[in-house]
Amino acid sequence: MTGVNHGHTVSPGAGARLAPLCGAAAVLGFAGLVVLRGPASPGTVGALLACAGFGLALASGRLHRDEAMLALIFALVPLYCVLNLALTGWDPGQLDKPGRLLLAIGIMLALSRCGLPAHWLHHGCLVGCYAAAAMAAWQVEWLGMERASGPMNAIPFGNNAMLLGFFAAAGWLAQPAQQRGTPLTLVTAGATLAALYASFASGSRGGWIAIPALAWILALAAERTRRSHRLAYAATALALTVATVAAVPALHARSVAEIDAVLHAWHATPAEAARMELSSVGTRLQLYRLGLDAFLAHPLSGIGYGQLAPWLAAQAQAGLLPPDFARYTHLHSGLIDTAARGGVLGLLALGGLLGGLGRYFARGLRQPDAEARAFALYGLLATVAALLFSLTNVFFPAIVGTNILVLTLAVPAGALAHRLRVTAGGAR
Repeated sequence: MTGVNHGHTVSPGAGARLAPLCGAAAVLGFAGLVVLRGPASPGTVGALLACAGFGLALASGRLHRDEAMLALIFALVPLYCVLNLALTGWDPGQLDKPGRLLLAIGIMLALSRCGLPAHWLHHGCLVGCYAAAAMAAWQVEWLGMERASGPMNAIPFGNNAMLLGFFAAAGWLAQPAQQRGTPLTLVTAGATLAALYASFASGSRGGWIAIPALAWILALAAERTRRSHRLAYAATALALTVATVAAVPALHARSVAEIDAVLHAWHATPAEAARMELSSVGTRLQLYRLGLDAFLAHPLSGIGYGQLAPWLAAQAQAGLLPPDFARYTHLHSGLIDTAARGGVLGLLALGGLLGGLGRYFARGLRQPDAEARAFALYGLLATVAALLFSLTNVFFPAIVGTNILVLTLAVPAGALAHRLRVTAGGAR
């Protein structure tokens, strides 16, 4: 039977031999995070790392304490999805995206057993930023596309490009000041700006609400930053975000129409709004209203993860939704979608995932080891971004976005677990 190893000392073995390959795979995954599909995509990289991780764990027959805890955290949402579907109506297709969190367990185990040099991951993020900007420039300037989308939808492309920019800054901040150097500083600054350009070119404005929170997290990693200054950094980022958003109506006619439609939909009843021609923001507002109604009607377990399609069809039949709304596969907000389909229990499972990871990464951020702090910072940024991005989209976006989510959460978690054991006196 597989046990939990509560000690620190473990002998090197297959993990040491696979370390260069697993490290290279992780770097490739982040370098091509928003631009690569196929054999080098985040999904393929994640699957290969997961196979290695599960194999290493089975070969050793043991889980370390942090590994067991992280495995439980990653399993919370998939396990609840199975329970919810069993109670409300079985639909195995609904397990595809949340089930990929089980792959996160294998990825975490691979990096926990093999380790990963922090500067490798930072270099992968730098390449990823410049690759995202190049992809955005090619699509918008050369191909004439209205919005850059990479090999995916514009929303996950823009959101994750922005996250890569924060990763690049985080990798630089987590290093001791004497190791940064002017060349690395300039390359990192350029990478961050390149990533922000890619995000702006995508037109995905919903993810910008994460900027103040992510900027505050970066301030936590800055050496000798006074606690009183951190709020000032976040406030400055918030002011810049508000100023940017305020300028959007003057720059995009689409935003003017959206604001006007939202004001009309806000004061309309659901039945009245169903007869309106709604913008994308107005559509979300209508879905949020009906999602909250579904949650209030079924607060414990929601309407069921597999019951959204018939529920939307019934709402359209009752005249509370435009008929074409019945084609939506989610409610365009991670929290409202989870509440409507999974109820309070679904929210608790999601809270356990994000809260558990957030607490683990926050503990790592307090470590004296610079590499441990770097991985903790990557993980904390990814966890908070996942929550904030889902406020205007969904927690599990399309398959490509879900694969990115899994990789950006699992790689820092596993690398941090390894580093904490090493600094505590163990080895691989």
